[in-house]
Amino acid sequence: MMFRLTFAAAALALALSTPALAGNAEFVATLQQDAAGAADVPLTGRYEGAFIVGQTKKAFDELVLPSGPAEGEEYDDNKKVTASVTLQGKVSRTLYISPSGRSSLEVFGNHIDELKAKGFESVFECAREACGPSFKVLKYSWDNKQAVVVSEGAEQVRKMASEAMFDRVIDPRYALLKSGEAGNETYVAVFAAQNQGGTFGDMSEALQDRVGVLLEVVEPKAREQKIVTLTAGEIGSNLINDGKAVIYGIYFDFDKATIKPESQEQLDEIVSFLQSTDGATFYIVGHTDNQGKLDYNTKLSQARAAAVVKALVRMGVDAGKLSPKGVGPLAPAATNDTEEGRALNRRVEMVRQ
Repeated sequence: MMFRLTFAAAALALALSTPALAGNAEFVATLQQDAAGAADVPLTGRYEGAFIVGQTKKAFDELVLPSGPAEGEEYDDNKKVTASVTLQGKVSRTLYISPSGRSSLEVFGNHIDELKAKGFESVFECAREACGPSFKVLKYSWDNKQAVVVSEGAEQVRKMASEAMFDRVIDPRYALLKSGEAGNETYVAVFAAQNQGGTFGDMSEALQDRVGVLLEVVEPKAREQKIVTLTAGEIGSNLINDGKAVIYGIYFDFDKATIKPESQEQLDEIVSFLQSTDGATFYIVGHTDNQGKLDYNTKLSQARAAAVVKALVRMGVDAGKLSPKGVGPLAPAATNDTEEGRALNRRVEMVRQ
């Protein structure tokens, strides 16, 4: 197979000679330039003539990647991926659009060949029916904000391009690969499929026949220790001055209500404060960012608030002093348009009843 991966300069030069594509001119122009501030994935580069539609990078985050096929039809409420790996580290997600006239097999194969040439070994690979009928929608769907790759500060038309990618596709292909010593591996997931229409009007037309590629990389990196613990005295002062105590030192497993061990110091301070108060009762309020559906986030925040109450009661606090409440994303502390803002919105608050 001819190697066709290059970096941005070569891609731009090729694009100047690429024939005009169908669809609204603004949408076509968006697909012929990289997202602002985006850069190629160093491990693979890009397929010749491809452009970056969107990109996100996190210094430390958690990402769940499929390591097995999906089961269930697209319309099945019980559809699921049969196996996955949960990874933590430096995370980047890059969404490419390839030039027209190329197949998923060719574009996908070039990325896989490049990774394997650098020593990566396959954990799981699938193509077409072998991936399972619901794999595409579980992996990337416009109505799942956590799945869609939108660059920070992206204009509306570029957000639409990110959402429209993989809306209706043929020949989906996926691979999860890893490299490195056990416990210190780098993982790369490659998902590619050829766009065939969709529900986004002119944007779907502009994407027609072009292969979208999602490259996700998780590199090993220790989490920076930046836990901010409110002391018992600070909790009391904040409740008096602000009517609430905003707590960021309680951490949960990704997408779960399980409290992480590093939350213990903050829990100890809350217990110390509560044991110093007589007769007062408090709401423990769970908050989330706006990534995902409202009902789901509200239920998750309620479960997390209840988990905090349960932990405090187990540590000796009178259960009658506490009531868990979850409000999901309905009371943000900051904008949800940036990762920094979303981090501030994921919190627990104490409010006096």
